[in-house]
Amino acid sequence: MAHTSAFRGADLIGARGVITVEGAVTADGVRSSSWRRSVELAVLFSAAPGVLALGPRWLVTVGILATGVGCGVVLALDPTFPRRELFDVAAARKGMGFMLGRTLIGWVALVVLTILVAPDRLFAFPRTNPTLWAALMVIYPISAYAQEIVFRTFFFHRYADLLRWPGVTVVASGLVFGWAHIVVNNLAAVGLSALAGLLFASTYHRSRSTLLVSIEHALYGDFVFTVGLGSLFYSPERWLAH
Repeated sequence: MAHTSAFRGADLIGARGVITVEGAVTADGVRSSSWRRSVELAVLFSAAPGVLALGPRWLVTVGILATGVGCGVVLALDPTFPRRELFDVAAARKGMGFMLGRTLIGWVALVVLTILVAPDRLFAFPRTNPTLWAALMVIYPISAYAQEIVFRTFFFHRYADLLRWPGVTVVASGLVFGWAHIVVNNLAAVGLSALAGLLFASTYHRSRSTLLVSIEHALYGDFVFTVGLGSLFYSPERWLAH
């Protein structure tokens, strides 16, 4: 009886905030997990884009697709991840109206930007090379979906607890998305992508639909190439020649 009373007393003390042996192990586990997630975030979303920025252009495309597949596999194998978020048609349909309206405003802004900075390129791509343009319009959404798995679905699921506040997660997702575009060797692309990333992150935060945010990303990406700003995001020229 004395042993039982002592055990219950320890439980009671622990519940009042005194660190018990079991509680200490749990706290250490949480701290260890947070540390590992922090390192993982820094490597995947900070260091890796910097390394790719110094490599050949073809490696960027391979890196995007491989990372998307890898993060998708990690999510699929994670029992705590609701897999419906990857192909949630109902959630995509629910948020489609607001997303399309905001995208139209974004398109207008892109047209104005092109007129201001590169008027000679306005809609030049579909006029001068319609076959390649049409092919890109079909292929780019695949890249957009891979990117959204990484920068929205994986990022939110993996690091939301680490970043604590939803608003912080949205901002962090947008900023790392912008930084990732350092791989195209164009600083203007980094800034524009950060702004787009904030829009995409807010869409995913509201809908939790990878499908919806991928459609939004694809609409913006396709229009950027259509309107005449594609050279900011794709060029064979590299900061370090290979």
